[in-house]
Amino acid sequence: MNIQLENWRIVEMNYSLLNKRNQRKENSLGLRFRKIFSDKNKFAFKIVFNLTINDIEYDLNIEAMFNFKTDEEITEDFKNSHFPKINAPAIAYPYLRAYVSNLTLQSGVTPVMLPTINFIKFENPED
Repeated sequence: MNIQLENWRIVEMNYSLLNKRNQRKENSLGLRFRKIFSDKNKFAFKIVFNLTINDIEYDLNIEAMFNFKTDEEITEDFKNSHFPKINAPAIAYPYLRAYVSNLTLQSGVTPVMLPTINFIKFENPED
């Protein structure tokens, strides 16, 4: 089976700069993802990331959707395989990582470089 990242987009984003007196002492990061399979299109699936950054200076929440297509019909075996759980998120994540880095750099705040992730060890509560 050939699998390709067809496109991706930011579905929702909320960025809020904090007042000086409301600034935090520590940063926090939350990342979740889920896979979506359509009953209508048996040759495609989606990986959706939800990212929350609570920086000292700002809050940033992003939902990003990555659309993958296949050249064969997606089976139940494929849905339960490592590819949608590990490989597809690992392919998509660097795009989100670069987006966040560029967004924060261009926003005039301290740029964020999201950590690299080993998706084999990633604990995904939505899986």
